[in-house]
Amino acid sequence: MANLTSLSILELIDCQLHGSAPYLPQLKELDVSGNGDLHVDLTWMFKHRCPKLHRYFQISNTVVNKSIPSSFSNGPLLVILYASSCYIQGPLPSSLYNLSYLKILDLSYNSITGFIHPSISNLKILRYLDLSFNSFQGSMPKSICQNFPLEVLNLEFNNLTTRIPSCISKLQNLREFTATGNFIEELDVSQNSLTGTIPSRLFKLKYLRKINVGENKLHGLVSLPPQGIEEFDLSNNKFSGEISLEFGKRLSQNQALFTSTSSIDLSNNKLSGSIPSNIGYYGSLETLKLGHNNLSGKVTEELKLAEYLSFLQLNNNYLDGTPLNLISEFYRLEFLNLADNNFEDSIPAALGLLQGLRFFSLRSNKFSGSIPEEIIHLQNLQLLDLSLNNFSGRIPNNLGNLSGLIDTSDYLLPESYGDVRLDIATKGIMIEIKKLTDYSSMIDLSSNNFDGDIPKEIGLLKLLLSLNLSHNHFSGAVPESIADLLGLESLDLSSNKLSGHIPQALTTIDSLAVLNLSSNNLSGRIPREPHFDTLSLDGSAFSGNELLCGYPTKKICESNSNTNTSDGNNEFDEVDQEDAKDKLLLYAISALGFGVGFWGLFFVLFLKKQKWWFPYWTFIDSIVVRIINCIHNTRW
Repeated sequence: MANLTSLSILELIDCQLHGSAPYLPQLKELDVSGNGDLHVDLTWMFKHRCPKLHRYFQISNTVVNKSIPSSFSNGPLLVILYASSCYIQGPLPSSLYNLSYLKILDLSYNSITGFIHPSISNLKILRYLDLSFNSFQGSMPKSICQNFPLEVLNLEFNNLTTRIPSCISKLQNLREFTATGNFIEELDVSQNSLTGTIPSRLFKLKYLRKINVGENKLHGLVSLPPQGIEEFDLSNNKFSGEISLEFGKRLSQNQALFTSTSSIDLSNNKLSGSIPSNIGYYGSLETLKLGHNNLSGKVTEELKLAEYLSFLQLNNNYLDGTPLNLISEFYRLEFLNLADNNFEDSIPAALGLLQGLRFFSLRSNKFSGSIPEEIIHLQNLQLLDLSLNNFSGRIPNNLGNLSGLIDTSDYLLPESYGDVRLDIATKGIMIEIKKLTDYSSMIDLSSNNFDGDIPKEIGLLKLLLSLNLSHNHFSGAVPESIADLLGLESLDLSSNKLSGHIPQALTTIDSLAVLNLSSNNLSGRIPREPHFDTLSLDGSAFSGNELLCGYPTKKICESNSNTNTSDGNNEFDEVDQEDAKDKLLLYAISALGFGVGFWGLFFVLFLKKQKWWFPYWTFIDSIVVRIINCIHNTRW
């Protein structure tokens, strides 16, 4: 057969051949698969270039018994390579990745070792890749995500470790992906546009410890967490239905397997029903995020068995009951968000035992009662949101001793808490905080029934960026100590019963971007400073205070009404009287400058003579000097 030097196509499939496959220089297509006793010497066959071998090369179920030689690149036009079950050994040569016309590559069921080289991205038109049942090790290279035409990727039963690259989801044509039987520990395909349901084979990855499919468009019922899972994130999708009791049972089984499921995130979906009662049986749970769903009913008492819980997010559901006494037993709790539910009851004094609590939101519920004095024990607190409830009474004076709002050291939660989706009102609008580092500190007690004076101790909270006490019944004066909050960006004291003058010291807060003092009983002249003037050009921040006067209102202050702020505002009154003259003079100068500049430039361009340049601009300079002298004489 070796003498058939002009032979271009050779197909001898399942013919029980033995011996060695010949070298045929004119060969275009070769298929000798299914001949278990036929030896294929790849080194000899590709010793010389095979320029015409441009279709397929199929040697599956033959005997190679060696590694693929680097000379394999002598078939540069090869399109299809089937070489499964050939006893191929050793690592793949880098030259294999130079076969740029390759569309199908099947090397399954061999003994290939080494790593999957990043150069696999050179196979730009590869559609089918099967490397299953080998001994590849290491991690999948991220460069595989550049093989955009890839439709089938089979890597099962190798020794691959660590994580599957999240970019794998960018392979839009991929319809089959298998990686079972490896040591894959982490799968992260979040923040893509994945649709459909989660494939069941995903949970056959025996060593998988972390799954993150968040921020996609997946739907269907909530899948049970795989056995041995540590982090399970299905957030920001379209999953629906109930969280079954089997879900909590699976967590208990994980504990029996001595694994530690520390984080469950099912937030931002369309889940309904109640929180399963046995979810607390899993004692090592640290993070539980169920916010932004349609859950109803009460928080199960069994949840208190999760004694290591540090992050609890149940916001934006239809939950009810009185959960705070239960939650007061979570001594490791750092983040608590119960906002936008139907919870009620008062804040128990025992909540002060949660000394690690940093973020505390009860926004928009039916809570009532007063703020207990024990809140002073929350020394790490940096965000307190009790808005839109029925709280009453006075603000404790010791609120100003919260060191988490005073000391700059170690007051941010770890990045490991990830996506928090915390809704807060600041700078007059609702915003959503996705990462805890996006916002440092705030206090929002708005829309309640608090009364009494605003404690001056609040000025001790140096880290405070937003303070909202609006829509309450606070009385007395605006404390001057608020001016000590030099980093304050938003201050809302509107819709209260505050009286007296607006402290001139407030004008020293250069960081202030939003101010609202409307609908109170404030009086006197509105203080002025250049930055402070810009906070309410239309005067809305001061509306509803009938006794206020001065800029930006239209009320002119009487000469004896400038108590407290007279020194700071007399200068502004004088400036106001000169404003009209200055504006007219400015318009005149602008018009003259435009005329001189435009026509002067026109004449210079028209003349284009160097000798006119110096006399012309000397004349312009003399005009400018006269204008400046005129302005100086007018003002002085």
